[in-house]
Amino acid sequence: MIDFSTPPPRLLPVVGLTGGIGSGKTTVAGIFEALGIPVYNADRQAKLLYHRDADLRAWVVNRFGSQCGTFEQNNLVGINRQALAEVVFSDADALTELNAVVHPVVDRNFHEWHALQSKHFTAPFVIREAAILIETGGHEQCDSVVVVCAPQAVRLARASRRLNADTAHIAKRMKQQLSDEARAEHADFILDNANDSTLLHQVRKLYDRLILVRTG
Repeated sequence: MIDFSTPPPRLLPVVGLTGGIGSGKTTVAGIFEALGIPVYNADRQAKLLYHRDADLRAWVVNRFGSQCGTFEQNNLVGINRQALAEVVFSDADALTELNAVVHPVVDRNFHEWHALQSKHFTAPFVIREAAILIETGGHEQCDSVVVVCAPQAVRLARASRRLNADTAHIAKRMKQQLSDEARAEHADFILDNANDSTLLHQVRKLYDRLILVRTG
């Protein structure tokens, strides 16, 4: 019997990209973008989803306090992510609860984006960048996983400069994340970003390896 059903759409391979705060994973993602690879930045998309999803904003403020919201004429219009981070990175249970609500929304958004990229573009693969890719199980949906590592002292200095925050605050956030060693257990590829000057060369070599993997 001939099957005339429509075959499922071809989806581009997914390369997961993760690393701790200050590791430089966003810099790595930017290099891949410059090489023509579509990148889904989970943190950036979460910010946009907060602005678009009124129910999600309301839940965050009701659960974690009005200081976590931004208001215009008494209307909740956004999320104060710095205030929210101060709450959840001081309370592991609160962080788990936040991720349990926000992650499924971001996950659905990623799959919609992935389908769109696969339909309209011919890139060899896409990048799924997420700080908690492994913690949420997102790595299991990826064809391969790249972990960006760096010594803690280097990460502390980088994150402190980028966020304009003291190292004690950054260290508190680090404690809520997996260690580089734990991430490495799930990695197919590891980038050592102890020295920024070697990163571009490493990513170019990784890009070539990923192309070879995809083409067999």
